[in-house]
Amino acid sequence: MSSANHIRISGIARSLPKSATAKGIDAAKVCPLCGSHETRFAFAENHVALRTCCHCDLFFVSPYPASESQHVRVASGSQAEIEILDLQRRYQGEKLYYGRHFPLIAEECTGAKFLLDVGCGAGHLLERLASQPGLYRAGIELNPQAAQFARRTAGCEIIETPFEKFQAARRFDVITLINVFSHIPSFERMFYALRESLQPGGKVVLRTTEMAPNVHRWSQLHWGIPDDIHFLGLRTLDLLAQKYGFTVTRRICTPYDDELFLPSRWRQTGRSRLVNLAKIAGLRTPFALPALKKLYTRTFGGRLFLSFIVLRPISNGN
Repeated sequence: MSSANHIRISGIARSLPKSATAKGIDAAKVCPLCGSHETRFAFAENHVALRTCCHCDLFFVSPYPASESQHVRVASGSQAEIEILDLQRRYQGEKLYYGRHFPLIAEECTGAKFLLDVGCGAGHLLERLASQPGLYRAGIELNPQAAQFARRTAGCEIIETPFEKFQAARRFDVITLINVFSHIPSFERMFYALRESLQPGGKVVLRTTEMAPNVHRWSQLHWGIPDDIHFLGLRTLDLLAQKYGFTVTRRICTPYDDELFLPSRWRQTGRSRLVNLAKIAGLRTPFALPALKKLYTRTFGGRLFLSFIVLRPISNGN
């Protein structure tokens, strides 16, 4: 990919071609991944616009945050969208979540000696992985209260440094980013850190969202914007991997409706008392979840996917 498209997040306005700035292009509408100014408005949530790139399909908040401001937001927990205040509730939610998804993650960790979980939250994934013999586990969590909780839960090292600034004393066989990818504000720094932190032959395990161009504001009730600052379009992953020298070795795209109406998902509680009550009612009402799933699929199906992705860096010799 040409260097003209290789844009640093911290300097989008400076990185725009002179012809673009001369035309008065709004830097807030420029794609933070490929630098294209051909983007369009998708929808808004919490008074924040979400745009999509016509070149790489990336969905991104506009204006896109600087790295430092995003790190401060996540670490402080000052935004209502970041559920870190009730850590015991978050931990219970993680137990339900990994009850559904741990087998795939564990499969990719087989034989690993060193593992790093980026954005480890309350630490339940690291706690589960303690059962794997000989595995050194470490986590990264920016919020101090969550990091302290994770240390007690997982019994391993938890680092409170942004991953893009992380300098490991060792390299890892597996780095997991479970529902974290959409929070990290600099693609360039993130992929540089991944390369620097991985052992030769190591892998990156992601769980993240992929979306079709016709995704709707009501494809899900709560988007988490502006905590989530970007989402992959259906074409974005291949372009992203190519740009930063990775190969996609596994990709499982699960339609959102197949996950949304699982009973364990409805047992996960959030901040809204009204939504929590609706979940209880749905669980107690016979045939409610299958009926709601059918209605959702008919209205919004095929637009939103929860994807399990494994990446490996391409060696310089290839």
